[in-house]
Amino acid sequence: MVSYSMPFVLLSALAINFVLLANGLSGTPYRLVFLSTAFPIGFSIGRAIYLKWSHIQIEFDSMSFSIIKGSKEIANGPWRSYKNVSIILDRYGRPNLRLYKSVGGEYVDLPISKTNAKPQEFRDFVHRLLSTQRSARIIPQVVEAA
Repeated sequence: MVSYSMPFVLLSALAINFVLLANGLSGTPYRLVFLSTAFPIGFSIGRAIYLKWSHIQIEFDSMSFSIIKGSKEIANGPWRSYKNVSIILDRYGRPNLRLYKSVGGEYVDLPISKTNAKPQEFRDFVHRLLSTQRSARIIPQVVEAA
């Protein structure tokens, strides 16, 4: 969220400083009071943009899940559609959960690294959900990470 807010804090400070200079108030003691409003203004704008486009939320219950990024749902589905679950690392080395519809087939990634969930505990939780909803159990294969 900081990366979204900092440019707006800077722009707010520049705009306020320009208005103060244009009105001849740049030498007054009120200048610091006016410039101090740049942080809450810029932070509020950056936070609103972050929540609108980049905030990731994972909603789930014992039957299904949905992934919401910003104000748009990007993935959803019932747990019973998936056969196996694993932890993978994204390109930045952060752990995510991968749900497989079939062995070596179609999958969906849950970006748990962007939440406060502990990856191993959440994987175990999802694994229990998947194992209670199917009769045959898939044994995960050992894969070597590069």
